[in-house]
Amino acid sequence: MRLFPWYGTLRHLPRTIIPLGRIVTFPRSARRAASLAFSLLSAVLVACTNSDPTEPPALTPTVGDTSLTVNMLEPAADAPAIANPVVTFWAVKGEFREANMYYRSRPGRADSVEFVRFRVPQQALLTRPGGAGFADGDSVQITITLVDPARLIVRFEPSGLLFDPAHPADLKFSFHETDDDLDDDGSVDGDDALFRTLLTVWRRETPSAPWLRQSSQLIVATDEIETDVLGFTDYIIAW
Repeated sequence: MRLFPWYGTLRHLPRTIIPLGRIVTFPRSARRAASLAFSLLSAVLVACTNSDPTEPPALTPTVGDTSLTVNMLEPAADAPAIANPVVTFWAVKGEFREANMYYRSRPGRADSVEFVRFRVPQQALLTRPGGAGFADGDSVQITITLVDPARLIVRFEPSGLLFDPAHPADLKFSFHETDDDLDDDGSVDGDDALFRTLLTVWRRETPSAPWLRQSSQLIVATDEIETDVLGFTDYIIAW
């Protein structure tokens, strides 16, 4: 019996030469097979070298790490559409503001599920895109757009707006309406539960830039993930 039964999967992944500085996206099934293999291998290696058998494996991704295999969450097959895919509001220095993006209500239900909650504390606004500061009472228009419904990519504008690290803006995603089969193998099992613990918020500065992991707070029990925001860009939930 092979120690790693998924070794054959890795052997048959397509071989591609990746020039330095280029990001190559493999087919979804291949990327997820590789991610599954490497995550399981990491767990086995950590468990084998851990002197304390009661201490769980360290599976949390490193903040700031980049990856060629970003596995984005996708909507469930029966997930409702987003009711308000473009949200615009005014943030004001000295005032608390909040914006929300919701799924459409399911048939027979009055309430809808929140997808995005974005909060701007009273003293969060730091500088405008041009570098000018904010005085109390100054305002800026903020737009939140679901630019890719299939991969749940959310864009925040205006680009260049900065928030105070001492009073950051707060972004919370709900992944309640996403596909539970994270590794796309046709079944929801323990592998998907493992990958769920690895979920983080990722960001990218431009559509051609690599995705970067954000430090995030994951609440699996409520299907929510939250992160501080210091500037505007694209954001996703992924593992």
